[in-house]
Amino acid sequence: MNIEIANRLVELRKKNGLSQEELAARLGLSRQAVSKWERAESSPDTDNLICLAKLYNVSLDELLNTDESIEQISTEVKEKEEEKKELERSAQSDEKAGTDKKDEAAEKEKRRVRRISVVEGVLASILYLCATIVYFTVSSFNGEQWGKLWVIYLTPIIITSLLSCIKHRRIGSFLYPVFIVFVFLTVGMYTGVWHPTWILFLTIPVFYSVVGPIDHSIAQKHGGTETVQDDEDDDKDEDDEDEKDDKD
Repeated sequence: MNIEIANRLVELRKKNGLSQEELAARLGLSRQAVSKWERAESSPDTDNLICLAKLYNVSLDELLNTDESIEQISTEVKEKEEEKKELERSAQSDEKAGTDKKDEAAEKEKRRVRRISVVEGVLASILYLCATIVYFTVSSFNGEQWGKLWVIYLTPIIITSLLSCIKHRRIGSFLYPVFIVFVFLTVGMYTGVWHPTWILFLTIPVFYSVVGPIDHSIAQKHGGTETVQDDEDDDKDEDDEDEKDDKD
């Protein structure tokens, strides 16, 4: 719609004592639609043009009469169509850029998880080896340690679970129950104080009730639980590839 017709719509509306809200209510439209007509940003469809003509008691010729030539009208239509297409292309470009950025962040996160998984595996092997050396060395010199020092094998599990916390960005990944068992057995076997050390087990539900909201907050900050899910998906993909290799 050209500016001449848009201005005429404004004049006719005011002449009939209607506000944009009242006109929109009469036509069953939003005020924004009427406002766009009067700013020449959009045009009423055929039904709305007929309604406007009847409402203002004018003919369609009077409503749409303009001094502009066919060439001028055609040029304006083409310009608006090009402007609309440009806006659509810009929106698609922004959307694609946003998607690419998300994909890049997801790929970066996957690489981070894989690196930590490698470190976790290597560290677990080293810790178990060290635990075995310490266990047999100490127990060989002190026979009483054979039945007590075995709890040292729980330390690799506890330490690697700390890496799991970093990998998944979840404090709840820490094997707190295993840590409590380690403390309980160590204190009990080396000091004989089994009671009231058992009270430590009551801290387990307290631990998870505290870290639950913290983990939820961390997950929201990093875009949900994608880290854990991506790691599980990677493991599943690797299993599928192994099954395919076995079949071949």
